[in-house]
Amino acid sequence: MSRSPYKSFDAFAKPIEGITTKTSIGGFITVLASTTAALLFLSQLFLYWQVDIQHSIDLAPSFPLSIVIPTEGGFSKSMFNNKPRKNQNPGFVASVNKLAANRIDVLVHITFPYLNCKVLDYSHNGAKFSTGDFSKHNGFSKFTKRRPTEYDYAQATSNPTAGLGRKTSTDPNSEDSCTLRGTITVPRIGGELGFFMSDETFRKTAQMVQQGLSLNEADAQTGGHDVSHYIHEITFGTHFPLAVNPLKDTMVRMESPSGIGLHQMGVKLVPTKYKRYGRRTIDAYQLSVSSYVIKPELLVGSNPLKLPGLAMHYDFNPVAVHHVESRENFFVFLSSLVGIVGGVFVTVRLVSSVLVTSAQQIIKKQD
Repeated sequence: MSRSPYKSFDAFAKPIEGITTKTSIGGFITVLASTTAALLFLSQLFLYWQVDIQHSIDLAPSFPLSIVIPTEGGFSKSMFNNKPRKNQNPGFVASVNKLAANRIDVLVHITFPYLNCKVLDYSHNGAKFSTGDFSKHNGFSKFTKRRPTEYDYAQATSNPTAGLGRKTSTDPNSEDSCTLRGTITVPRIGGELGFFMSDETFRKTAQMVQQGLSLNEADAQTGGHDVSHYIHEITFGTHFPLAVNPLKDTMVRMESPSGIGLHQMGVKLVPTKYKRYGRRTIDAYQLSVSSYVIKPELLVGSNPLKLPGLAMHYDFNPVAVHHVESRENFFVFLSSLVGIVGGVFVTVRLVSSVLVTSAQQIIKKQD
């Protein structure tokens, strides 16, 4: 049997035993080269692990105006599905799913520490809860009014929150407080959200004051007048995680000593495409907020009548931001890594060889 010629091939040929001698300078060179290679190797890993961030601006995607589907009781969860039920019109299902794709969730969590839930009203695009229009237009998407939890009430009244839980507050002062929380689904077009003292309560309070009663005396019959509020969180869709949400953990106190006023807010939603390395793209939103407070004397004389509380107008920016995080191509990283490690050993050996040869020549001349 013939011996394969490849068995004698060695790409990393070693010197014959006994020809070379181990010296201290050779050991020093090996240590120096190994240390340098290790440091450069770690620096390459660190640089590769860092992400390159690219920002770009483009026109935001267009969404068709919401189509109106005649249904009793608004939308229901069963409407938003990709599989039509038996005997259900496929065209109807396609229209509803298209409508659902062009809507976003709005999460609201607000506490009114001095206003009873029975006098707190809310609306979306003019559809009020008190008239039943809000539920008719939003269906399963809704807000819930309840007595605040210990934690919510402490935040709204600027008290310490350490050790407080999520159970309902037992503080006697919280009986005339109200927390509103929930999620509604809205089309991706501008709209109005309002959380305010009910029309009936505001008129009744104004009449009592005109008759000579104080606001505190009127509260016993109405349920409160101070519309100062704490915004725990208001989120439109998915909030861009690298930006601060200005509608989170914010206390708004009315400028008037009476506590009556209208907190008017303008919210601009900036569509943001967020692409992280190795992950799918997320459609998120950044918020730009401006606000001011309308004094009570201006509310009374307004036409149409503006109610005390919080009124928010939101709109979508036509320009979208693209935030992309990327890393260097792995094969480019690998090539540079191999080149660095191999180059260190070659360079150090070359420099050391020159130094050793020069030193030997100097010694010979001296001899």
